[in-house]
Amino acid sequence: MDINVAFIHQLLLWIEANIEQKLILETVAQRAGYSQWHLQRLFRSYTGIALGTYIRERKLTASVIALLTDNTPLMHIALQFGFDSQQTYCRTFRRMFNLPPGAFRRKYQHSLPHIDGPASLLMLRSHGYPVR
Repeated sequence: MDINVAFIHQLLLWIEANIEQKLILETVAQRAGYSQWHLQRLFRSYTGIALGTYIRERKLTASVIALLTDNTPLMHIALQFGFDSQQTYCRTFRRMFNLPPGAFRRKYQHSLPHIDGPASLLMLRSHGYPVR
């Protein structure tokens, strides 16, 4: 196995384990032992997606579970997944899912599919959730 593939795999596992933390590129790069520029270039070359985009989309898809499984206030979900404010979370969520989180919750709360492991964009799309 290519050493970079193994590195990216370990980085993805670390991101998953820390998905509820505030993950900024500088912190992730320091943890990985690379400069931000090099880490972003390496990540994109192996995954086809920017590291910042990946982290943001994973945080949002992970937040869907919290959003749909109970009535946790949006502010708590926003803070739980490392967003600076409820407004930032709602704006980012709306860009990705084409609905604000409250409307998403009302529309889909009783239709959450069984999930074994982290929610993914592919899983959400396959179940008809409005993901861009």
